[in-house]
Amino acid sequence: MEVIVFQKEAYERLQDELFSRFHEALRHASKTAKEEKKEWLNTQEAKELLGIKSKSKLQELRDQRLISFSLYGRIIKYSRKSFLQFLELNSQ
Repeated sequence: MEVIVFQKEAYERLQDELFSRFHEALRHASKTAKEEKKEWLNTQEAKELLGIKSKSKLQELRDQRLISFSLYGRIIKYSRKSFLQFLELNSQ
């Protein structure tokens, strides 16, 4: 068995760093969980999910009816479920 000895100050710094990283991981996990529950995505979120940068590619996918979307006025929302299905069908 190996025993490691810390100075009190070093131990407290280590503890603070671990708690800080733990809380950051919890915040990130909480944010991710909330985003995954969200059914409708805005344009920016849709582009991030697909890993694309252009709105024209989203327009092309809408025109070809490869993804589901909703249009209200000038606001377009995309179905997360349809994006995941699209990615599943088109990943090889």
